[in-house]
Amino acid sequence: MKNVNIFQMKSKPHGKERFDDFVRDSFVAIGWPGIGDLTNVSKDEIRERLVKKYKYKGQQLGTYLGAVNAFANTLKKGDLVLITNRLDQVYIFEAGDYRYEKDYDNDTDGMCHQRSAELLKVINKADLTPEIQELLRNRGTITQFKYPYEKSGLDKHLDETELKLKVNLEQLVNKALGVLEIELDSSDPICRIKAAAEILRYTKS
Repeated sequence: MKNVNIFQMKSKPHGKERFDDFVRDSFVAIGWPGIGDLTNVSKDEIRERLVKKYKYKGQQLGTYLGAVNAFANTLKKGDLVLITNRLDQVYIFEAGDYRYEKDYDNDTDGMCHQRSAELLKVINKADLTPEIQELLRNRGTITQFKYPYEKSGLDKHLDETELKLKVNLEQLVNKALGVLEIELDSSDPICRIKAAAEILRYTKS
């Protein structure tokens, strides 16, 4: 994990709270619709698009350019993204590649710039190091951790083998429940009864 970079992110792309969407659908996103696909787009080109679309200038341009470029170019697959909820719990995601979702490139949705994001762990903010808490206090859309990874103290929270097994198990359970849900509509009454019994057993476990 030593070569992994850490970022804090907010969950309100284009001013709309998307925290529940991020967790449920395993992705993260920023706003700024109307500037097109940013795949392999340079920082200079992003600057030109922001000026053309949003008429930014001066400090405002520098701030927003930094955020968009960080999400599109600085953040890499495998880096960690930290998002805080209203209960001061920090959700730690592992980021995937940048992707442009054209259907969301509008003022209503406003979250066309996305990355897949696998939830690794949820930790109380108070249990994190002062350096990470400092990062999370940043008000920017996305901010990179300025210290080496070792300074984050996340190693003690993130056991990679255990987390991968946990995530894979959750995926298998969800698939199994999906199969049982289909069996509930089976024309065979025995299958329906068995499926219902298994679902009830699972909910009580």
